[in-house]
Amino acid sequence: MTDLLFEFTEWIRTTFLVDFSLWISDTWLSMLIVTHFWAIPAIQTVHILTIAASFGAVLLMNLRVLGVVGTDRTIARTGKRYLPWLWYGFVILIITGLGMITAEPVRELINPIFWIKMGLFLVAVIAAAWFQIAVSRKSVNWDAAGSASFGIKLGAVGIILLWLVIMLCGRWIAYAPT
Repeated sequence: MTDLLFEFTEWIRTTFLVDFSLWISDTWLSMLIVTHFWAIPAIQTVHILTIAASFGAVLLMNLRVLGVVGTDRTIARTGKRYLPWLWYGFVILIITGLGMITAEPVRELINPIFWIKMGLFLVAVIAAAWFQIAVSRKSVNWDAAGSASFGIKLGAVGIILLWLVIMLCGRWIAYAPT
């Protein structure tokens, strides 16, 4: 695994991302963030709190699909309650993530773990959209039958695990060599 990450890092260093990172670090916004000692911790704090809220929404929705919590509510009602948290969370995560990239572009953009996290985040967004569509179309059948199918339950477990890996990657970014 280490060799693969090393090779990925070496490949990234041959792309336009190095020059792009250096260009970002010379922008007025990057300089503004870096020169105010409180800015990076503030951006990171909002990012982490938003991850907590988004993961909480994901966890509660998927645990409902699994029949572990909230069984007194329909899946559609659970989705209606928590999906807005997730979608607004995505927007805030993107904004704060861009702020962190602007503050430390080389650390972020020349880091293979960052790109793994971004790929997984894209999968999470697609999974959330799929879940919202599935809930709007099939939740009546799930609630009427008393439970979702094995495939849907497997997907719910997969989405929870996906978010855990995304959070792990987020922490790993700070420690991965660039």
